[in-house]
Amino acid sequence: MNDNPGIVCFRHCPRKNVFCRYIPVTCPACSSRIQDFIVDPFRVPYPFANAAHNPTSIVIRPSRGSFLDDYDVTGNDLHVGIVDSDGGVIEFDKDGLITNDVDRWTDCIAFQVVPVAWIIRWDETLSFMSKDDRWKSINYDNINMNCFNFVLEFLNNLGYANLKFASKEDLCERLILSKIQNAIRYNSLYRALKHQEYLLSDHHS
Repeated sequence: MNDNPGIVCFRHCPRKNVFCRYIPVTCPACSSRIQDFIVDPFRVPYPFANAAHNPTSIVIRPSRGSFLDDYDVTGNDLHVGIVDSDGGVIEFDKDGLITNDVDRWTDCIAFQVVPVAWIIRWDETLSFMSKDDRWKSINYDNINMNCFNFVLEFLNNLGYANLKFASKEDLCERLILSKIQNAIRYNSLYRALKHQEYLLSDHHS
């Protein structure tokens, strides 16, 4: 299932980008009939993915609801998991380690962080950690022992080049924040276009 709402961007006038769902007959920026474009219409890249189609990746989603409709950067927690080479998701929360609750990961942000040559090592590290009693539900703590601790330890155990992190804050800052910026921008476009037909933004050449 892909919920891509299909946001389109084009430029007809030199100074304005137009974001919309459907290309209009007249330009919303200059009101003249559109004969040609300075920048041809293109679909804005959809930042969300189905975890099952993104093996060997780190995946992130809001703890509740979906990114598109529910996520608010100021007030919502994120939940993070790991996808093995078969597209199975392993995550840690108050119920301990959960494997393959894939229906909750159809609309997440996935990032590939290792090359193909590391797939075996990735699965071995995941399998090794899954057997560790530390990740039982009794040890879960909302602040000190949560899904981010699990992913932090996994990446540090993996031992790949620049994927060692000093703390959860370090992990969020260096790996996750940059990845979710695009999603946050996309969300604000999507929500604006729910209530209006076009969104104009200044083009800075």
